[in-house]
Amino acid sequence: MRHNERENYLVIKIIIVLLFLGCVISAVLSFFPGKQTETNVQTVNAEHHTRQQERIEHVFFKKPELKGYFDKEPKVAHKLFKGIHSIDFTFGVLPDTQYYSRSHPDIFKRMNQWFVSNRDSLNLKYIFHLGDIVNNFDQPYQWKTADKTMRILDDAKLPYGIITGNHDVGFQKNYRPFYHYFGDDRYMWNPWYGGSYENNKGHFDLINANGQKYIMLGMGWGIGGQEISWMNHVLHVYRKRIAILFVHDYLGSYGKRTVQGQMLFEKVVQQNRNVRMVMNGHSYGAARRVDAIDDNRDGKPDRKVMQILSDYQSVKGGQGYIRVMGFDLTHDKIYVRTFSPQVNRTHAFKKNKDNFTFSFDLDQDTKKSKKKRKNN
Repeated sequence: MRHNERENYLVIKIIIVLLFLGCVISAVLSFFPGKQTETNVQTVNAEHHTRQQERIEHVFFKKPELKGYFDKEPKVAHKLFKGIHSIDFTFGVLPDTQYYSRSHPDIFKRMNQWFVSNRDSLNLKYIFHLGDIVNNFDQPYQWKTADKTMRILDDAKLPYGIITGNHDVGFQKNYRPFYHYFGDDRYMWNPWYGGSYENNKGHFDLINANGQKYIMLGMGWGIGGQEISWMNHVLHVYRKRIAILFVHDYLGSYGKRTVQGQMLFEKVVQQNRNVRMVMNGHSYGAARRVDAIDDNRDGKPDRKVMQILSDYQSVKGGQGYIRVMGFDLTHDKIYVRTFSPQVNRTHAFKKNKDNFTFSFDLDQDTKKSKKKRKNN
């Protein structure tokens, strides 16, 4: 009898161990999408993030005891915005870094270290890299330089988005080096990382800043119909967030949209009411333009879209010029400042091209939507 009891006890232990192992294996496999199509995985990810974000926003934005909590964040106090005391937070811009990766890694390093060192005084929430990470996609040493330098931001847990330019993929659109160094496995564990298209060729980040909700949507070189469809899908899923797009080719040096820029304007920007800004590099110079868009076609503009070119390729690869955009939510203004940590100057071109201010509706709803809701 005792022998049978021991056998039964052993069997029970084995069953318990097997059940435990099954749970562990199931948990591990849940991290991998298996053979689902990439589009389905991206759709699931986007919808999952939406549900998660709604839960987070319910806790942090809708609870009465936390009302006004985010208004208590300190204002930006940095010499780039001297005399302006109403800026709530900033976003940074890294224009084309191709020549730094090729020949001037010290300048590239100084730029990213400056962002990290000034993060608190800038209340810096995010950085956009506008493409052309390297100059020659088939030169491993350039990718290694870029990899090492961008890890300065990774180590500081400073959110940023990175996309490819034409120099990163060449005429044959060879994405393999980019996938190796900057694929989605590098970013997928970041809490702000929303989702990926083709291993980070395109991706989106979800950023909350002073109670405002943003989606940063980037797409790398070689934008066609499938890329457009994915971008529109993501922008629809996150239609309640203010959208900022960043691509490599959009505005030319004189502020006129390129062929690709016009396509993106018609097929993405005009089609999504939450898009308020587009940024790009690629074309040497600094330019900007604003377009008013009539979403409901009643003859009156519903929103304005600011489009900004930033590309400082020149002496020593661009002399380390970066940009910082200060958001003043109280007065609906954005202050754009240009600065080089390398030469300690605040403009490369004319002052009013590099440093300017524009009025902007920084609310998440268009003015007509707010007015309609108020009347109801």
